[in-house]
Amino acid sequence: MPTENGAFDCPASKPAFPESYHSSYFTFDPQRAAVWRAVGKYLQRFICSDRALLDLGAGYGECSRFLNAQWKLALDINPDLTRYWPSDVTPVIQSALNPFPLESASIETVVTSNFFEHFTISECQQILSEVARVLAPGGRLMAILPNFRLQPFRYFDDYTHKTPFTDASFAGLLTSSGWTVIHSEPRFLPFSMKSKLPRWSWMVTLYLASPIRPLAGQFLLVAEVA
Repeated sequence: MPTENGAFDCPASKPAFPESYHSSYFTFDPQRAAVWRAVGKYLQRFICSDRALLDLGAGYGECSRFLNAQWKLALDINPDLTRYWPSDVTPVIQSALNPFPLESASIETVVTSNFFEHFTISECQQILSEVARVLAPGGRLMAILPNFRLQPFRYFDDYTHKTPFTDASFAGLLTSSGWTVIHSEPRFLPFSMKSKLPRWSWMVTLYLASPIRPLAGQFLLVAEVA
């Protein structure tokens, strides 16, 4: 149920991340905003701006910050992260393994970045089933994940990664779960933003416009629910 400030605060099951994950390993970096500004502009074409959007496993809220939607919600188990989220986002504080406090067919788009690899296959299937429930007919899931095929030696540098997905294996998981993949980019973004190289929006825009995309290590899949 919504709290007095409009947020959804729900009972949480066991978290996918250790409590120290965001405070020690994956800390907030304001320079990532420039990257996500360009990424958001690139992804906007897949989003219905006059409908609702859910940022699943929102983290610092960067994935949805620069996306336009009539109503934006962000789901994460860590309430401390909400201080980084923009004011136009409704927080949903809970584990993704619990039922979402949303009506069926109430969301047009679910977007997620670097999320599903932190779960087992069975957990991913459970989450995808709940995502399908809340999406309206023809609604879309946009998923960005590290691509094991492109960066196998770095994939488990993040100690919370559980499942090594490739663009092909995640597409297979989606189709076996009743989804239709409508767009695939096996080489979407570099594997990590932990770099000393400059991160400017115009550089990311040029990178996404390039057919080559050197150092790519993440993939993008867009899928529709039946």
